This record gives sequence, structure tokens and C-alpha cells, in this order.
Amino acid sequence: MTISHHRVIPLYTCIVLFLFAGAAQSAICDATQGSITRGQYRSLIAETNMYFSVYTPPCYDQETRTYPALYLMHGSNEDDGQWGRLGIQEHLDRGITDGTLPPMIVVMPFGEWIANQNQFDRVSWENVFLEELLPLVESSYRIDPRREARAIGGISRGGFWAFELAFRHPDRFSAVGGHSAFFAEGNAPPDYDPLKLALNAPDLDTLAIWLDRGAQDYAAPGLDLMRERLTTRGIPHQYTIFPEGQHANSYWRQHVLTYLQFYAASWADQVPAPTLTPVPLIFATNTPFLTATPIPAASYDLFVPAVAFPSLQTGIMTQTLMDIRTGQAVPKLALSESAAARLNAYGMWTNGITTVADDALLNTLWRDRSLFTLLPFDQLTPRYRMLTVDGTLPIDLDLATYPLAFSSATPNYQPDQLTRIMASGVTALTRVTRETINRNGVTWAGEALRPYVEQVDFFHTSNEVSFSPLCPQADGEQLGAFCSKEAHFSLLTDLGLDIVELSGNHNLDFGSENYLTTLEWYRERNILTVGGGETLKQARQPLTLEHHGNRIIWLSCNAVGPYYALAEADTPGAADCDWGWLRTALPELDAASDVLIVSVQYLEVEDYQPLPQQVSDFRGLADLGADVVLGTQAHKPQTYEFYTGRGGKPTFIHYGLGNLFFDQPFWGNMRFFMDQLLIYQGRLLTVDVFTGIIDDNARPRPMTAEEQLNFLAFMFNTQGRF
Repeated sequence: MTISHHRVIPLYTCIVLFLFAGAAQSAICDATQGSITRGQYRSLIAETNMYFSVYTPPCYDQETRTYPALYLMHGSNEDDGQWGRLGIQEHLDRGITDGTLPPMIVVMPFGEWIANQNQFDRVSWENVFLEELLPLVESSYRIDPRREARAIGGISRGGFWAFELAFRHPDRFSAVGGHSAFFAEGNAPPDYDPLKLALNAPDLDTLAIWLDRGAQDYAAPGLDLMRERLTTRGIPHQYTIFPEGQHANSYWRQHVLTYLQFYAASWADQVPAPTLTPVPLIFATNTPFLTATPIPAASYDLFVPAVAFPSLQTGIMTQTLMDIRTGQAVPKLALSESAAARLNAYGMWTNGITTVADDALLNTLWRDRSLFTLLPFDQLTPRYRMLTVDGTLPIDLDLATYPLAFSSATPNYQPDQLTRIMASGVTALTRVTRETINRNGVTWAGEALRPYVEQVDFFHTSNEVSFSPLCPQADGEQLGAFCSKEAHFSLLTDLGLDIVELSGNHNLDFGSENYLTTLEWYRERNILTVGGGETLKQARQPLTLEHHGNRIIWLSCNAVGPYYALAEADTPGAADCDWGWLRTALPELDAASDVLIVSVQYLEVEDYQPLPQQVSDFRGLADLGADVVLGTQAHKPQTYEFYTGRGGKPTFIHYGLGNLFFDQPFWGNMRFFMDQLLIYQGRLLTVDVFTGIIDDNARPRPMTAEEQLNFLAFMFNTQGRF
């Protein structure tokens, strides 16, 4: 298969896949699920124990045939589980079962330290892969060893290695893909640098070549340069720039099926021939110009599963939605009359499903919290909570395959009008937390959290402790005992922290000089600050976020001191929650914003319920115009409240998020919330609740299903203020 480099060709005119009866499965096997297993080998080249994961298709154990193989590399600071976490098995199982993908084996190696280092002598990832891993898996699994049956691809740094291997060895691979592949001049010697190889390596025209990125991807310069060089040389390739997307798992997760279809195109002759409906949301070019005009993004009428906010239900399975889509009876589903009518208009059969008047739906779900509903996306409110589907929010799924997304000229969901903010509570990289991270490393501390915070547009935490070069020693008078090591600052950047709140009461513990240095580090790394600054005026400065047409203003302050933690006219610190200032500032900010967020460092109490004065104060902030009020002081997570303030304005109040990174190993203090605020078309649409546990005093992770059920039952049903 070749792709002309002289004209724009839509992706799916180049992919030849078919629906076929029975070709994907053995006549005696009706399995619909493959499996992913993990293997280990000792690399003599790297002198390291290495791992890899392998997907085998449905019926692999019942058949004797050989399969084409796809080798997929992970990105930096990831492992062989990255592609699994992106949902690759679901897409493979579905595609192989329904015949839109040919059966294949997918090998996902873990490159360990060697793949993250640019070494190109004997000890290199190229040599480990070609001389050790490839022979091992092709002798251990029924893999077709021909070049025509072997493809390779990767994410970010993994994309670099895929192109390095394929461009140096086009006789070994039929196709290569780079998904946000990171290319940069000088990253490798000329004989190993894909950007140099693109200019002169032989036989590149025998490869099917794919490149893609999101419009906001920081790897764009290298990818654009690769496209330019391939185009200048006349090498056929496909370069796809999706209108939305950053260098993050949330972007790659949306396009896994597209990637698989590209690789499978090389093996299309294994199945009878197809017609494929184009999936929108792409634009592609192989033409010799540097920019391209996007094809319009998909327009969807999107329905999402939802429950009353304090329901203990957090997710459902795709199969349940498929049952609804095909008209089967589903217990515990209640629809509003208007939603049922809209679904009927799309050909769905809703007879037999409980329907209620539109204005009765919310009360129905709050009375019986075992019920769920399907809501048009834009009809969500904070009193509803969107359910995950197979563990993923519907908006993070490929909507082209989501059962309840309908193409529409009047869409209710447009991704370019949505802003996602993840708010977290106390971060204090000090004391036992500091020493634990010192032993285990910042990658270890953040790795379980990273996939979740990468999905949002803005990730926030309240960091209460400044960084000091001598920590834990001091070189002068101290106001307190808390400090963080300079080397641990990279934990914040590794997590992609966007907003740091400085309302905490320990930021000046090691003196103003370290505070000011830390403040400068935030600015140098484009981390926005709120609630603190060099002077009182700067500490009171609100943070304004202009994103996707939404204007969000964030104000933060400290309500409890101590006095030495608070900024004064010419000295640094946190903004004091002075009610005289707030009574003037908040109404003005409310008028100037679409959504006004106020976060408060309040009195720390060992209670899951807020103090009566805390309730009064937080409601007072709502009365002054806040749409969201968050307590960022709590070491124990506290409950939520939906408050209707003066003038009938609804406010979402969370009295305490809990710790994020801190060493309090008690049942409540090691459990925490993060609130994902979804702001759509200028209003707070809904809030997604993340529940986590801090392991080993320093490593937050998502709760298991059982842990989450117990925690939510305690917080919602026992401690809730609903």
C-alpha cells in the first residue's frame, strides 16, 4: 500500500479493512476476548532483567495458525502496561470479533532504563530489541516472521525508537507509526537519528509511514520537520494532526483504534475486502506545506450515564449501554420524558424503560440512589454525577464507537468548549513524605496518579511547603520546621502541575528567601499561582483562566494564619481572608467571570464534618458570588454541600479535599478526594469525584472498587450534608 505525497488523502481511504463472516474466528471457537500476559527475560546486552507484555487474540489457544505481529513502544517514564491502560485490548477484542481488524499479536516491550537513554553503541535499545526481544517472542508465540507481517510503532520517545528501528532496518518492518513521536535535532548520531535518516536512508518508500499529534502537542516541531523532510524526498506517508490534544495519555487514548487500523491496513489481504465509514476529527497531509486546514470536528449528540451525586455507583460497562442501545430491558434505568423522546428519534426502543417527567428526574434519582439515567451531555448539573464506562469517562472514549453518541447538526457536546480542572488538597513534601520520596524517587511517588491528572486541562494542588537547598537543615532563623528538597520539585513538573495554591500556613517556615525562590521556580516553569505572593497585593491577585471560550476566575486566601504566614504590604506570604476585602472583590469577580472558584485555607480539624463556623463562612463566600468553594486545609477529607445562595444562585461546596502528598498514616488522613470540575459553555456543568489513598506516606493512588465503595458510603451516607 502506498499513499501519494502529492495530494491530501483522508485516512480511511487508505485503510482497507473488511467486515467478514467467520474469518476472524475458528469455526469451533466463539471466544470474543483475547488476553494480555507478561513475560520476563534477562538481557545480556543491558545486564538487566527486562519485561514485555503480549496480547494474543481470541481463540489463540484453540488455533494453530500464525499471526502478524505489531510491536508497540511506550513513552518516557512509562512501562509495558501503558498501551493496556490506554484501552488497547478493548479495541482489539471488539475489532477482531466483529471482523473490522484482522487477528494479530501485539507485543509491548518495557524498555527499562535503556530505552530512556540515547545510547547507540553496543549497549542500546536497538540491539536489545533486535537481538534479544524479537527472536524470543517470535520463537515463543505463533508469529509470522515475514517482514510483510511485522509492524512497529510507539508513543513519544517510543515513537522515536520505532522510527529509528524501522528507518535503519526497513527490511524488517512493513509499517511504522509515531504517535506524538519525539524527534529533535542532535538527539542521536546521524546514522541513528530518524530526522537524518529521513533525508538519505534507503528503501523508506517500502514502509507504510504514519505520524500524528494533537494541535497542542509540544512535540510538534520535530514531527513537522519529519513531515517536511519526507515530503521533500517524496516518501509517501500519512501525517495526521487532530484539532484537540496535548502530549498526554488522554490524547493517545482517544485514537488507539485509529492507530490499530493503520497498522492492520498492511495485513488487509488476510481478510475479504471492505468499505469503511470515515471517522471525523482528523486532518491529514503529505503535501509540501507547513500548515493544513482541518476537516471539521465530529459533531455529536452525546448521552452519558449519570446518577444522583451522592449515589455509591461510580461506573457501568459498555455492554450495559449496548443492551440499552439494542432495546433490551435494563434494570435501574430511569429516563426523563424528553431524553426518551430524543433517543426514540435516533431509533432506540425505550418502551418498558421507566420514564418520569423532566422536572421529577433529579428527585427520583436522589430518592432511590440505586437508579441511573441517561442524560444529554449539556443537561448535566453538579447535582448529577457522570458515570464512567469501563472505568473511563465517556468524554475520554472514542465517540465514534461509543454506543450513545449520535452524529448531529445541532450537537450537545463540543470538546473545544469544555474546560477540565482537577482540584486537589494538601501537598507537603516534608517530614516522612520527604524522606520516603528521597529513598524511592519522584517517579515512584507520582506514577499512580499521573494517568489521571494528565487527562485534564488544569491540575491544581495546595502546596504548603517551600523548597530549600539545605533542607532539612537551615542556614538561618526558622519560623517553622517544614521544608521540601529542591530535587523533589520535579514531582510537581512530572505530574504536569498547572496551578499551585499558596494559601497554606507553612510556606514561610524556612524564611522568605526560600519562599521567593520557590515562587520564581513556579513562574519559570509556567506553573500558575494563586493565594500567595511577594506582597499583599500580589497575594490577593485573582487567577484568570481563559480556555475554550470559558472565563474562570480563581481566588484563594488563608482564614486562620498564623500571622507570620500572611503577606503584608511589602512582605511575602498568603492572602488573608479579610471579609472587608472579600465583600468588595467577590461580587466584582463574579460579574467578570463565567465561573468563580474560591479556595480557602481554613482551620484544620480532625473531623469529617465541617465546623458550624466553617459552614457559615463557606456559605458566606457563596452568597458573595462564588460558584465553587473548596476547603484546601483539611487533612481529613470532609463532605460536600449543594448550597443555593442569595438570589437563587447554586454553589458547589466541598469543605475539605484531604491530603494529596503528606505523611499522616491514619484511616481518614490517608484517604482523599480530588474534584474534577467540568466547565462547559460558561457554566459549571458537573463534578467528577476521584477517590484516592496515600500509600507509604508518599504515593497517592486511586482506590480499588471495594475501597471506593466503603469510602463513599462513609462520606456520602454517614457524613454527607446532602
